[in-house]
This record gives sequence, C-alpha cells and structure tokens, in this order.
Amino acid sequence: FKTDWGGFYLEGGTVVADRYATSNAIHQCAKLPETEWEQYLNWLNSYEYGLLGIPAPDAVIYLRTEPEISQALMSVRYGGDEGKKDIHEKDPGFQVRSLKAADWCAAVSGWLTVECLSGGKMRSVEDIHREILGLLNIDN
Repeated sequence: FKTDWGGFYLEGGTVVADRYATSNAIHQCAKLPETEWEQYLNWLNSYEYGLLGIPAPDAVIYLRTEPEISQALMSVRYGGDEGKKDIHEKDPGFQVRSLKAADWCAAVSGWLTVECLSGGKMRSVEDIHREILGLLNIDN
C-alpha cells in the first residue's frame, strides 16, 4: 500500500485486489481452533487496519466454491503436475477448513458472497461477473 498504490488510493482512486488482509483471515483461521477465530479476526483487523494503517476494504467479494472444484481448477492451472501445488493446495483437509473459515469470516464481516457453482458445476465467468457488478451496483 505505502510503496505502490497508496497515493493513487488516497487521491480517490479505486483499487481492486485479488487478495488482501482478508486472505490472512481465512488461511490463519483455518489453522486455529474455531473457538479462537473471533479473537484472531479482531486482532488481525486491529493490526492491519489500525497499527499498519492499510485501508479497510469498502467491499469484499467472496467467490465461494467447493474444495473439490478448487482442486480440479488447480490441477488444470498446473497442467496436471500436482508437484506444483504448494503445501496448502496439496492438503484437502486444509481446503475444507479454509472453506469453513471463509464462510464464517464472510458471515461475521459482511462480505458479499458469490456462489460460483450452480448444479455442482462452475458458473461461467460472464455470469459471475454480472452478479458481482449487480452486488456493487455497477451498470454492465
């Protein structure tokens, strides 16, 4: 933020980030017992947005999908070479815990959730895009 896009943002620019502090919330909660999630999320928000001073997001769009679909998409992305997956991508249990943590974080933090599956299959990029624009009240 401070070295790259902070000035642009502070001058009124709009920044869309693929990952942000919200990713930390999901991945770290997935490593903790559920009883510690609220305390961790409170600490993370205080640290990132308070102490470090990065701007809190105006909106978070959570693209929700099931771990099995994520695994299949990763396999395609890596050309079938499962060795390219990182330690978290290789761990199906972590993927399941991450989904549960993401669902919880979205619910308590007011994230905008987009279900990326319909009938057990991935929705089209165009369909998901239209839903996101609608959630953000942006004309297509």
